[in-house]
Amino acid sequence: MRMRPSDLVVTAARLVIAGILLYAGFMKAAGPSAEFAALLETYKLFPSSFLSPLSLVVPYVEMWVGLFLLTGFYTRLSALAAALLFAGFIFAVGSALLRGIDLASCGCFGAESLAPRYTIVLDLFCLGLALTTVKLAKLPPPFSLDRAFP
Repeated sequence: MRMRPSDLVVTAARLVIAGILLYAGFMKAAGPSAEFAALLETYKLFPSSFLSPLSLVVPYVEMWVGLFLLTGFYTRLSALAAALLFAGFIFAVGSALLRGIDLASCGCFGAESLAPRYTIVLDLFCLGLALTTVKLAKLPPPFSLDRAFP
């Protein structure tokens, strides 16, 4: 089987995005959900009644999307879901910064954190990778479950 250059790009992008989402989701899921809920509260984007459910759901959505990308299962749909996640993260961090909210940590990786300005750069990079994957993965990419289950 001959691989096209776009296949290599899609495979590399899938693996990078999957690694970041799996790590971020795991680090949040492994910590106390109340800690992540408190961090979400600092963004001042959600009603307090949404914070606890969000703190429970977001890490597992990240891990599921990451797992789907890692295995290449529904690659384009998974990459689109990842793009939506990263766009949401960019919006949340960007709006907090624009509103002058001092975020000590973005909360992206649970207890391990990045400065918000670095988070936006990482999220923009990942958003670009995800959109590239959506665009280039028209055929089932190599090394993916999409090839096994057309």
